[in-house]
Amino acid sequence: MQRLMLVVIALLFSFQAEAKTYKILVEDNWPPFAFREKGKPRGLSVDIVLEAYAKAGVKIELIQVPFLRCIALTESGKESGCFNSAKNEELTSKFLFPKEHLFRSRGLIVSKKLNVMKPLTKVKDLEGKSVALPAEFPFGQEFDDNKKILKHAVASDSISLKMVAAERVLYAAIDEMVLAFYLNNDKSLKGKIVPVLELTNEPIYVHFSKTHKDTPVLMEKLDQGLAELKKSGDYDKILQKWLGKDVALEKFK
Repeated sequence: MQRLMLVVIALLFSFQAEAKTYKILVEDNWPPFAFREKGKPRGLSVDIVLEAYAKAGVKIELIQVPFLRCIALTESGKESGCFNSAKNEELTSKFLFPKEHLFRSRGLIVSKKLNVMKPLTKVKDLEGKSVALPAEFPFGQEFDDNKKILKHAVASDSISLKMVAAERVLYAAIDEMVLAFYLNNDKSLKGKIVPVLELTNEPIYVHFSKTHKDTPVLMEKLDQGLAELKKSGDYDKILQKWLGKDVALEKFK
């Protein structure tokens, strides 16, 4: 009888662990990857994270906050994880990153169409020039480490593009698909902003707190779920849903 009770108790603890709902933060203003629609998180990376954890048998609640708050809350250990994050030396000193990335982001330098005179051929050509970019988001080591580029960190890509349109800065650094989203949805920008230089193709992750108690299980289960998702046809379906049927998916994987 005592042995039976111990087995029942063990099963109850196991069920409670599996039934636990974990919280993860997601940024609210990076369409089409993560944005707010009718008060709920929407986007490509939102679908990927939810589907990956579902495949790993983990229940997730997404809490949507501005990106800088997302960074601050995970760095302090108040929350377990946050996305979307690229990965550089500064960020790896603050956070833990899983093995599996969500997708890849191709960075671009854009300018106002009327201001495109001498073409840019390399990152070094930006030295001494003003470039707006979302705060805390890396665009590759060559760009990030160049102190001669006059970088202006802002709260969102929308602000970056409006600064370029208003000629408050010469350039903006932005993800290729984020640019496409804004040019397709903001009439004030359409036909005014053009790409002038390609940057690196960076993997994008969920980053995790180094101190939060849920980090070990959430990282392990995310890697497990993402690996399963990428092997299935569901991963490609999510990419095509948000990026379009005519987009070559390989550069985003």
